[in-house]
Amino acid sequence: MDALPLQEDTGLDFASEVPGAMHACGHDTHVAMLLGAARLLLERRDDLAGRVLLMFQPGEEGYHGARYMLEEGLLDGTPESPVTGAFAIHIGTRYETGTINFRAGPQLASGDTIRLTIRGRGGHASAPHLAVDPIAIAAQIVVALQTMVTRTVDAFDPAVITIANIVAGTTTNIIPETAFMQGTMRTVSAERRAAVKERLRTVADGIAGAFGATAELEIEPGYPVTVNDPGFCDLVREEATALIGDERVRIMPAPIMGSEDFSYVLEKVPGAIIFLGAAPAGSDLQTVPQNHSNRVVFDEPAMALGSALYAAVALRHLGTA
Repeated sequence: MDALPLQEDTGLDFASEVPGAMHACGHDTHVAMLLGAARLLLERRDDLAGRVLLMFQPGEEGYHGARYMLEEGLLDGTPESPVTGAFAIHIGTRYETGTINFRAGPQLASGDTIRLTIRGRGGHASAPHLAVDPIAIAAQIVVALQTMVTRTVDAFDPAVITIANIVAGTTTNIIPETAFMQGTMRTVSAERRAAVKERLRTVADGIAGAFGATAELEIEPGYPVTVNDPGFCDLVREEATALIGDERVRIMPAPIMGSEDFSYVLEKVPGAIIFLGAAPAGSDLQTVPQNHSNRVVFDEPAMALGSALYAAVALRHLGTA
């Protein structure tokens, strides 16, 4: 996710190199929009009351690119003119083209990776009573995790657990010793994130132990919850409304359970990330190919709105407009 950290002072800096290949999530359009905003801001460079950093972030998809940029000093380049806000735009075809979609508070979920190995005892498929079948145990755990979410997690502070990969066995007549599964865990609060991790361990250990097996669980921390600052959202809403009218500025009723490493930036400074609708005209929003699909097509004229909104928010935040 490419973004716009804003500083007091004057000038226009480039914070990083442009990322490489596009992978159907729209990052090439993000780069184009941010460069478009840079051109608009350069045309008013003499009027700028502060400094604008352009954050071209490599490695958003699982590689913690924003975190590394922060560790390398993204926000610390000019201590005399501290960064006071940050703004990011993510394109998407789940929204009507030319609309701005966002909400104050939690906007995207945290995302952690689950890896679980069930260790049983191998044997012949004709005599399962002499083995400890890790596949049957893994199946019980998958079902139990869904029940755990629906029966112990508050629907208004939600969680999603998806086991997306299971590997076990080699042939038709051998019960293997191990079964491996992996997936993802999503939450929209730090408290729920910690609680679900503990419950996940309890379920895995309890079911494995009940059948005489062991569970080796690894939870790899991913991105934290992405939280939009309410005051910054008010600013964005006013500027977006001025550009396209109130009817095309949509306040989202709930967070989405995807995750985003712009969350690291928003832990440091107030700001917001919004979604720019770019579904091709006439698309059915329920069936149109979405980000990460190899069939996704973005309505490219919507990118002009992204560039304009970047520039407008920067000028307003810096007190120029």
